[in-house]
This record gives sequence, structure tokens and C-alpha cells, in this order.
Amino acid sequence: MMNSNTGKRRVFHALLAIVTGVLVMLWPDALYYIIGSYLIATGLVFLVFKAPAVIVAASVVTGIFIFVFPSFIPYFFAFFLLVIGIGSLLSGGFTLFAVIPLLAAVLLISFPDIISIIVAAFLLLYGITTIIAMIRSRRNEKEIIEVY
Repeated sequence: MMNSNTGKRRVFHALLAIVTGVLVMLWPDALYYIIGSYLIATGLVFLVFKAPAVIVAASVVTGIFIFVFPSFIPYFFAFFLLVIGIGSLLSGGFTLFAVIPLLAAVLLISFPDIISIIVAAFLLLYGITTIIAMIRSRRNEKEIIEVY
């Protein structure tokens, strides 16, 4: 079972991802400001819910880095997607959740101008799937409790 702080943090983070994804879709030219703000806000959410200091610092520092060096975001995000895809391949084999980030990373490296579309899609997908997973997990916990 998940403790209440972890659950609340995941909900806030998922909702923040969805809102940020929608903002990126509406204002793609403001991508760097939106993503930099998102990462700083995520770091603050992690801080409030007492996440490890490394996670808080990484999020805030990355947000500030994006404000200072906005031209690096396509390559930074492509690297991030490669790490996710390779990690998924190593842990779960050749699945859709491994292939999609890898394809998105290749597209992003090849066509950095599509960064807004890929970032918005990733944030929306992350936020929605996280909320769905939490709902399913909670439903499963209730079923287990009812059995015992």
C-alpha cells in the first residue's frame, strides 16, 4: 500500500503534468517558460511532500537550466526519453512503453522543432496514465481488503 503523502504527491504531479501539457498545446511558443516553470513547481511539490532532496534539487535545477539555456531543451528531453525507453526495455522487454519514448527521442533529435508536440503528448500521457493507474490500484486495494 502507498502512504498518503506518496499518493497525494503523485496526484499533484499527474495533475500538474496534464495542466502543463494543455498549456504547451495552447501556447507552443512559450514552451521553455512553461516547462521551466513546471519543473520548478514539481520540485516545490516534491519539497512539500518531503521527497528526497536529490529529486527536489534535480527538478528545480533543471527548471532553472531551461530558463537560462532554452535551446538545449530538445536534446535534454530526447536524452530523458532515451533513458526512459532504454530503462523500460531493460526492465520489461520490448513493450509499447519502451518503444514510444525511443521513437519520440529519435524524432526529437531529427526534428527539434517538433519539441512542443512531443512534450505536450508526453505530459498528457504521463498525467492521464498515472491517474488511471492510481484509480486501478486503489480499486484493487479495496477488493483485497474486502476479501480479508
